[in-house]
Amino acid sequence: TRLKFFDDHAHGDILSRVTNDVDTISSSLGESFTQLLTAIISLVGIVVMMLTISPLMTVLVCFVVLPLSLGVIKFVTSRSQKYFVRQQRVLGELNGHVEEMYTGHQIIKAFGREGMSIGEFDQVNEDLYDAGWKAQFMSGMMMPLMVLINNMGYVVICVVGGYGVMNRAVAIGDVQAFLQYSKEFTHPISQTANVANIIQSIIASAERVFEILDEPE
Repeated sequence: TRLKFFDDHAHGDILSRVTNDVDTISSSLGESFTQLLTAIISLVGIVVMMLTISPLMTVLVCFVVLPLSLGVIKFVTSRSQKYFVRQQRVLGELNGHVEEMYTGHQIIKAFGREGMSIGEFDQVNEDLYDAGWKAQFMSGMMMPLMVLINNMGYVVICVVGGYGVMNRAVAIGDVQAFLQYSKEFTHPISQTANVANIIQSIIASAERVFEILDEPE
């Protein structure tokens, strides 16, 4: 029964899981968790410093920036994940096709199947290109949207801080310091959004790896 698994899966596809997918997991997993831990610690420290300057403006910034940022991350990741999964799957199909055509090239030439082999390669390669650019396009939307949210938070601070300065409720130096902290506040959030993109690729690769590991011995 277990030999059927190798009959149903091209050797190149299995090799792709061992090389491309495992390499994606090993090279990205440790780095992404390190970035995520750094972002969380930085975010907590910045919020504490912002609270010491102005609890009101801190609440306003968190109310504007955090929900919008989490909404953007959820929106982008939910739509780009399927393309990352498709990209890894089609990459395995392409590697499987190349491996089979390379090892059986004498038989292909003997039966005059070069044109059909090239046509099949072009089709799979086109599918890989389509999945790849869609995955990168969707994940690439993350940073511009995060910059837009950052600018919205900046505007909120300027308006509220300016109003507080005019009413002598807060010093202009505190507003300036708060603006600097708010700029740093969005940096770990953007870093988290970047990690979310990397994790999508890791999940797509892990699904293909665990498909083999979960097969009965």
